[in-house]
Amino acid sequence: MTDYSHPLFIKGHYQVVALTSEEQYEPERVFAYAVLNSAGAKLRHELTLDDAKAWVEVLIEKDRFPTSTPPVSIRPNRVRR
Repeated sequence: MTDYSHPLFIKGHYQVVALTSEEQYEPERVFAYAVLNSAGAKLRHELTLDDAKAWVEVLIEKDRFPTSTPPVSIRPNRVRR
């Protein structure tokens, strides 16, 4: 079965597309939504448009505030005598 993607919107580096089995877009024939990156790679497959929008927001937040932090060295407490 061939899936056809129909762009709905772009936000930041991400795009949400509607997936249908028909080449012609009809909103009632959408069976899922996909979140793509700027290169067109599918990052996530969602069943609802609201879920796809929420996932885009998560990705944009991660872009704005990367979670990687430099490692912290932890020294053991010294016993004072």
